[in-house]
Amino acid sequence: MLARVVELGGPLMWPLLVCSILLLAVVLERIWTVGVRGLLLRNAPLEALRAHERVLRFFVEVPPALGLLGTVLGVIECFSLLDAGPGSSGIGAGLGIACITTVAGLSIALVATVASFMLDLAVSGLAPPAAPGQGGAS
Repeated sequence: MLARVVELGGPLMWPLLVCSILLLAVVLERIWTVGVRGLLLRNAPLEALRAHERVLRFFVEVPPALGLLGTVLGVIECFSLLDAGPGSSGIGAGLGIACITTVAGLSIALVATVASFMLDLAVSGLAPPAAPGQGGAS
């Protein structure tokens, strides 16, 4: 089934598939670092616990852009098929590319956003409280 979705989504599904695999690897590593080392063992430095902030931002921003690019390519394909004549079949395929790449890009970004939020919550529970007079509203 995954192979069929990648095939229907066109060439930009390959980088989106790579993004989803890399995101899975990052999330699993972060669960280990924040969950096990931070929450259970309490032996991870705070910088190591917050390393996900920059990495997950990539997955929030890049896959939707790839999905949007796939949308534009799919719509361009539809227009080129319309130029071929009114009886052209395959317009649905162009629209399919547009929809599938958009859904894939947004899905990856949604998972990255939720993972980032959950990791931020876990790390904030591990951070030492700010000293009086620091970090608070004055």
